[in-house]
Amino acid sequence: RTGHYRVGKDQLLKNKEGESKISTQDYAVAMLDELEHPQHTRERFTVAY
Repeated sequence: RTGHYRVGKDQLLKNKEGESKISTQDYAVAMLDELEHPQHTRERFTVAY
């Protein structure tokens, strides 16, 4: 778990190596952050490093 992640809209987020990845722990943190402080009501969004 890093505690850091990027949030995007409806596009795939990639790192400099062209990979799109996130740990299950950081994904869970991102989902909880969205539930506690909604930023994407009725929208799709993506999270990755």
